[in-house]
Amino acid sequence: MNCYTLLILFSLLYVYGQSEFSPFLAAQAQPSNQSIVIIPKGSANPEIDITNLTPRQWYDPLEISVGVNDTIIWTNNDTEPHTVTSGTGGGLNSLLSNTKGQPDGLFDSGLFGPGNMASIQINQSGTYHYFCTIHPWMEGIIHVQGNNTNIPSYAVDEFQKKIADFPLYNFTDDDKVEIGLSWTPSSMTTNVPINFIMDFFEYPKNTRMHLWPYNFVILQNNTEIYRTSDISQVGSSSQIFAFNSSGPTIIKVESADNKSSFVQFGTFVYENPYNTTSEFQNVSNSSKFLSPLTLVYIVYAIIIVLPISVAVIIFLYKKKKI
Repeated sequence: MNCYTLLILFSLLYVYGQSEFSPFLAAQAQPSNQSIVIIPKGSANPEIDITNLTPRQWYDPLEISVGVNDTIIWTNNDTEPHTVTSGTGGGLNSLLSNTKGQPDGLFDSGLFGPGNMASIQINQSGTYHYFCTIHPWMEGIIHVQGNNTNIPSYAVDEFQKKIADFPLYNFTDDDKVEIGLSWTPSSMTTNVPINFIMDFFEYPKNTRMHLWPYNFVILQNNTEIYRTSDISQVGSSSQIFAFNSSGPTIIKVESADNKSSFVQFGTFVYENPYNTTSEFQNVSNSSKFLSPLTLVYIVYAIIIVLPISVAVIIFLYKKKKI
């Protein structure tokens, strides 16, 4: 019996043991094609330089396209156990904020250790996000294709032309900041959460900008449909948004301190051809009164001033007692 046969038997036995996935998973007796996703060594290491993070580090490939009932096998080449859990992960910021992911209950491999594998079959076409519940910055995407669609597998501009250089980079109009933008999945469809990843560089020094306040804005048909405020962390930040409508779309990133200083990127959102809905809720944290950076300063002030005030009160109290 050769290694390929053993691999097939192992994957079928493993998926057969995940009976709680039914009826979402296909009948295991059906033959299927196989696709392999590698979890690289170091994916679980939170000490990786966060200034160089990209989604491609966690899964190889990050996005995978398969047919209905095909088998997907994850091979753990890392030194730590992982899970393959459907839902929305914590994003790159979870390394700093300890944000947890949100499982949606469609599938969950459970823990599988170094050198082991996990596999599933999906019997419904659509786009599915997954992540590791232990390491929520690890996020991947599965495209399950049934009938042929006209949706490309690559990122496009607002005219539906392929973006040759991705991620996109552009300068603010005052040439003081260079901003890079990428997103996953690379092809946007309605009702699917899109993870936008941004990098901020001070120009011409080309240094990463820490605690830079910005506004993240989305426009469709010349109408603003979403706005939120945030600050960069060590030169990076991310936002998640699910579109309700298709059509040409503008992603705008502007300085929260100077809204006339901005960059914008064009793309296109396609109508989701699958019966896919998302429980993800778009939430804006924009405030007319306090910017995110102001909130950070307030927190810092509380952290620094409060202990000093308490120490002074204790000192004065003891001095009076003496």
